[in-house]
Amino acid sequence: MRFVAILPLALSAAVFAGPLTWDQLIQSAEKDPRYMAAQKRAEATSSSQGTKLWDKLELRYQLDGFSFAKHDFELRMTPKTFGEGSADRARYEAEKNYEQARFAVERSLLLYDRYERGVRYVLRKKIYEINKQLAQVNADRVEVLHLKSGSATFNPEDLMTALEKSASYKADLLSDSTALRDAELKMKIWVPDFEGVDLDTAFLPTMEELEQNLSGGVEVSENFPQVAMAKGKRDSEVARAKQDVSKGRDYISHIGIGYSLQIESLMEKYKTLYADDVFGTGEYSDYVDDFKKETGCENRLNCAKSVDVLVPDKDNRKTADKFFLNLAVRLPFFDSNKDSDLRQQVATLDAESDYLDDVREVNQKVARLTEEILALIGQWKVQKDYAEQVNASGFMEQFARNAGSDPLLLLRAKESSLESDMKAVKLEYDIFVRYLGLLDYAGGLARQGVSNHLREGLK
Repeated sequence: MRFVAILPLALSAAVFAGPLTWDQLIQSAEKDPRYMAAQKRAEATSSSQGTKLWDKLELRYQLDGFSFAKHDFELRMTPKTFGEGSADRARYEAEKNYEQARFAVERSLLLYDRYERGVRYVLRKKIYEINKQLAQVNADRVEVLHLKSGSATFNPEDLMTALEKSASYKADLLSDSTALRDAELKMKIWVPDFEGVDLDTAFLPTMEELEQNLSGGVEVSENFPQVAMAKGKRDSEVARAKQDVSKGRDYISHIGIGYSLQIESLMEKYKTLYADDVFGTGEYSDYVDDFKKETGCENRLNCAKSVDVLVPDKDNRKTADKFFLNLAVRLPFFDSNKDSDLRQQVATLDAESDYLDDVREVNQKVARLTEEILALIGQWKVQKDYAEQVNASGFMEQFARNAGSDPLLLLRAKESSLESDMKAVKLEYDIFVRYLGLLDYAGGLARQGVSNHLREGLK
């Protein structure tokens, strides 16, 4: 019964699974765990920062004696140091910008992998088709050479060379099919459910479009993700140095306000009692028996003795006197930490130096990639012009008249055209690999809401 229930689901999945398209391949980047982690990190740092009014707030308690009669309660605040607020805000903004740039870099890398794999598949498929045509041309050459084996112009070395090429083309076709299958398996990691691949070359920009976009050069700006990330890192380091300096400006260590509580029912104190204090209407007449016992006096006449007795105490303070203020001020003139400003200057210079190194590296790579792409496009034009010239009907007719009735020359012309096409396709792959690297540096792959980053380019 379980098999019967699962079978319709499997059949429906097979029915609805369609071929892989460029849109599906590109959109799969948003489901990548690295994409989601970087997005969460950027969202976490983009939330507004609450105003910090103090560094530390403590509730302190002090017990004055184990009679539990006196208790001190204090609310103590450690205020923010001078300049700490602005340094904190600068650090927060730098961290936010850094995480945003880091998210853009991560998104660009994920899309780079998918575009590179798609371009590899499309161009390898073109190479596969050209190899099939070359193999057919070579098979026709072998057939013609077999037919000419009895003639005087037959050269057995030509047949041997053609047979060797047949084996080479078979190996190339096997390599192409293996590469296409591996590319499909790689793309199935990103898009698990698809039947076949529908990635066409119309999605790719033409060589003329690439040349037009890059002919004016590429100017590196702070909008480039790696430059923006380097800038965020620099600003964060500078802000951290400012924070360290501001922490040394804690001229007011703490401010506290407290309340001193005394419980009269638990308060006692030692008091020296004389005869006048306990006899008659004395204030401490309750202690007369203790006084007699300790001194032996029966009345206050001629009694000069005294005794120390624990008697109740009273909290006779005013209400205002029950509160107290606690203030601690640091004396900066006697502070030995005088090199904080120098440390800030060194940290700022180091951060600026690292930033300039990163910008220079991006500039060099962008300039090199742009130069290589334009040079390869020039080579591509040469190959395409030659192939078009060979394939032109007038050229082929003229060549056929010059070749007479020898089909081997016509096959060689066809083979030469296909070989030129092969070189052009391989140049296209080299161009697109460098173009993807250029888009990665320039942030072209990091933009959101773009369906075709290759055609959008560096706009």
